[in-house]
Amino acid sequence: MSNINISLSFRTKIQLITFQMTYYGPIILLIIGIFGCSCNFLTFTSRRLRKNSCAFYFLCSAIFEFLTISFGLTTRLAADHFHWNLQNKSRLFCKFRAYYVSTVPLIATYLILLSALDRCMSSSVHVRLRSLSQIKVAYRNVLIMIIIGLISCSHIIFSYDLRSKCATLPGMYTIFDGMFVVFWLGFIPHGMMLIFAFITLMNIRRARQQMMIRPTMKAMHINQKQSQHNHKTNAQLLLMMLVQIGLSSLLILTRTIYYAFYIVCPLFTGDAKALGSFLMSFTTLLYYTNYVKSFYIYTLTSQLFRSIFMQRIKECIPKCFQSNTPMLYCNSRRIDF
Repeated sequence: MSNINISLSFRTKIQLITFQMTYYGPIILLIIGIFGCSCNFLTFTSRRLRKNSCAFYFLCSAIFEFLTISFGLTTRLAADHFHWNLQNKSRLFCKFRAYYVSTVPLIATYLILLSALDRCMSSSVHVRLRSLSQIKVAYRNVLIMIIIGLISCSHIIFSYDLRSKCATLPGMYTIFDGMFVVFWLGFIPHGMMLIFAFITLMNIRRARQQMMIRPTMKAMHINQKQSQHNHKTNAQLLLMMLVQIGLSSLLILTRTIYYAFYIVCPLFTGDAKALGSFLMSFTTLLYYTNYVKSFYIYTLTSQLFRSIFMQRIKECIPKCFQSNTPMLYCNSRRIDF
């Protein structure tokens, strides 16, 4: 009897913690995420960064991160706590939501992968590879990546359907969808990010060794000041990218590993079911945290990002006040109030 009471007490506590976490967690992530994505958009559209290919990838990723959290977190919160279960009632919305919450985060992730590839190309000692790190190439790459993301997730439209709730069809559909999430969204992009980051660091080390051997090469720069300016910008973007990759890999792979465990293991019962529900909710919040964190990472790791962000704020505040200032025209002269 005592063991049963202890078990019920444990299960009740876990369920209460899960309830509180799934209620307040999405609200907090929505607030800080929407604010962060807006600040990213403001910063990466600055004059200094708008023609930089790596910054363009960051900008596009921020847009898809905003789309991820604004829809994914909102619908999850509404379903968990406000009895808004349209995905479990409408077959069309079930398929749409499943497709959306898979495709948009995937595109955001692969855009960060493109930024890692861009830094790898820009640090190469080969001129032909460095020429691929250009804004016009970035425009094309982003379009291609969006198309790949939309097509690669198209199977979700057919594999998800209404059963007792919106879920994958049983059998091979469930296994394929699980492997798709684990590898295509988890291990493959983040593994490639880490590889490109390692190659970038090796390229930088090789370039420094060559500069030590041939120090007279600096004299060949037509505009040394502009070169140093661009080098500082690229170095700051590299640091932002490396920290972004590290934390993104940690958050996504944590979710991916538990998701794979959840698929392979049999259904939980009793205390294990309550604990499994808690871990699923917790790793889901970690998953969405990955699409919330970028602005705060960039702010903490890059002095360049902070200075450009503050400059943009100073530029926008007077414009906001000016646009809201009432004006009177008297005798062909304007009077501001």
